[in-house]
Amino acid sequence: MSSPRPGQIAAVADQSALQHVAALAPGMSGCWLVETQGSTHVWDLDAMTYTRMPGPRSRSGSFDYDNQPIPITHVERWPHVGSTSLVFFDDPHQPDRAEHWRRSSHIASITEIACPTDS
Repeated sequence: MSSPRPGQIAAVADQSALQHVAALAPGMSGCWLVETQGSTHVWDLDAMTYTRMPGPRSRSGSFDYDNQPIPITHVERWPHVGSTSLVFFDDPHQPDRAEHWRRSSHIASITEIACPTDS
């Protein structure tokens, strides 16, 4: 699967927004655009992947593996508007040796989107 570019995600969100929710939770499906104070995150709950795309207002800047879907290994805190999320994933290059985590800044919105494709 090719990595979505921020422009692709914005286009998908603009054209295919289906619904807004206050929170994501275990058992949900679909793809969700989670917008925070400075970054955009795509949660693909069908594939159980997470993609972080730092924006120009991101206070934390960029991290390894930004802008590429990463398989989720554990969600400690599901995204909730007005709060933060905390997701864990294995290092793609050393899955048996290193685990990473991402805590989002405060979440402004959660919008269902069409899942990004390989095109």
